[in-house]
Amino acid sequence: MVFEVPPWDKGAEVIQFKPVQEAGSGAAAKTKAKKLKKKKPKAKKQADQTDSTRATAAGYRLGRGPLAPPPDSSDDEADDELRAMHKIRSGRIEKQRPTAKTAKDKKKQLTLLKPALIQDAVQAMEATPTTAAAGPPATLANKLQSELLGGRFRYINEQLYTMNSQKAEQLFRSDGDAFEAYHAGYRQQVDKWPANPLARIIKTIKRLSKTAIIGDFGCGEGMLAKSVPNKVYSMDLVSTRADIIACNITKTPLEPQSLDVAVYCLSLMGTNLNDYLLEANRVLKLHGNVYIAEIQSRFEDVREFVRFMKSCGFDLVKKDVAVNYFYFFQFRKMQHVDKLVKLKPFSLKPCLYRKR
Repeated sequence: MVFEVPPWDKGAEVIQFKPVQEAGSGAAAKTKAKKLKKKKPKAKKQADQTDSTRATAAGYRLGRGPLAPPPDSSDDEADDELRAMHKIRSGRIEKQRPTAKTAKDKKKQLTLLKPALIQDAVQAMEATPTTAAAGPPATLANKLQSELLGGRFRYINEQLYTMNSQKAEQLFRSDGDAFEAYHAGYRQQVDKWPANPLARIIKTIKRLSKTAIIGDFGCGEGMLAKSVPNKVYSMDLVSTRADIIACNITKTPLEPQSLDVAVYCLSLMGTNLNDYLLEANRVLKLHGNVYIAEIQSRFEDVREFVRFMKSCGFDLVKKDVAVNYFYFFQFRKMQHVDKLVKLKPFSLKPCLYRKR
């Protein structure tokens, strides 16, 4: 191509430029254009057509959002979910039919509730095994009996710790079996303790003179009297033996200043401990000793307990609060305190057993 400069002057010259090939013309340009042209893969186009056909047949359109399944996915579960979503949107909800396995499981559950099996369980619970050869039913009966006994013990125990001694006396009078049920459960608890505090008190009493007269307040089954050679007055709300005095231990039939030793082994129960210790002051001789064993969790402040005992006429001789689970005290009567004296009400925290 030739470019000419307009002849403005006579001396103007014609300048010829080298011919330049136009863009888009020639074989090289055509090859480059072919390379730049983007072709869609045939496989993907076919997959899109397949998904589109499948979605149309199911009655919904396949989504193109970021949460949509990939176009080339062939997962039947994703199709079922999308199909279920379409049914819910259109107001059609179908209940799933139980499979053969589900129906079989339900039938098995109903079989376990047959009246015959229930009756066998009740009979096993009521039966009392006499020998170790009773077999599995006896083991089941023992377990059920133990659970029932433990439940009743916990209930009675809670009542005794949260009521005064007068109401506790009425409780055992109205229910003749309550005392035996309580002590049966109590024996089970003793077996779980690291040590029996009564054994330590028995050991202490044996060191005393055999002529010392002992008062066992809240004796239970009277094991202290069986274990020492001394004269022991065993007292509790219910008498299980001829030598046990049935009485409220806040009002015993003992004569004033007739005892050398008073024992309270896990028996400071109830909300009127003032009455318990003032009665001990009444029946103890001057300089007589009081031995107390209690569960350590019942004490918020040992010093407060010592001050309370001081107000009842007792001075602390010795204490052992280093032993796990139990605290042991020895007090001595230093003065007479009349039972009519008005003292500040005092009680220890209740000891409530939890179900295990």
